[in-house]
Amino acid sequence: MLTMDKHRIKISLPLLSAFILVLLTVLLTVSSATLFAQDRLVLEQALNANERDVNHLLRDDIRKPAEVMEFLGIKSGMRVLDIYAADGYYSYILSKVVGSQGVVYAQNPAANSNIEDIRQMFSLADALDERIDIASLTNIEHLRQGFFDLDIEPGSLDAVMMVQILHDFYNSEPGYASALLSHLKTLLKTGGVLAVIDHSGDKDQDNARLHRMQKNQAVELAKNAGFKLIGDSELLNNERDRRRRPVFDPMLGRNTDRFLLKFQKD
Repeated sequence: MLTMDKHRIKISLPLLSAFILVLLTVLLTVSSATLFAQDRLVLEQALNANERDVNHLLRDDIRKPAEVMEFLGIKSGMRVLDIYAADGYYSYILSKVVGSQGVVYAQNPAANSNIEDIRQMFSLADALDERIDIASLTNIEHLRQGFFDLDIEPGSLDAVMMVQILHDFYNSEPGYASALLSHLKTLLKTGGVLAVIDHSGDKDQDNARLHRMQKNQAVELAKNAGFKLIGDSELLNNERDRRRRPVFDPMLGRNTDRFLLKFQKD
């Protein structure tokens, strides 16, 4: 209740509390927007730095890393796991966004991993080590360990990135893919984010051969592992990809139709 006389204004406690709540909400919104703008500026500068791998630079128009980071809410100070980091396209980007107060765990297969392309993966992992040295990426911890043997404290991560890899697990053994997502969930904080980017496939195709999967399969996997879908972006969609070619087909030039999903651990 608000009353007025010639000398003073009296505001009731509930009205004052409501006003303070609105003011705090506005201030937090402005502060958050400012932080994202600062992170975006840092990333834009890093994307064009001379220390960057030129092969990664050439992928930016297709992968849209700045927009992806903004959609996922990755910001300075976070602790993020990059699953199957390979030569570190996203590891470098994450390193620049989370900054000196954050940590990026870049995971690559262990020496005894039972995977088909282990030699290629080791070459890519060696390339990541070189890039870490060249660009002085001191906030990256390169973990050459199995997915279930990671030296990461449970409940310590703000985000996990799974970029163009979930289809391989799902197409070969759905049960393993489900177990992996359940395990990754234990590494995340409450409210932590699981990001899934993958090549879109159709149900009437041999997606194992094409290295694709259906978006609804990824959603179902994550939900069964206890995640909640909180974002579904069309940022990486490409209607010109008819989803009939393998993703490595030169005709596609790496520009496949991809889905971008954001899940959260409750």
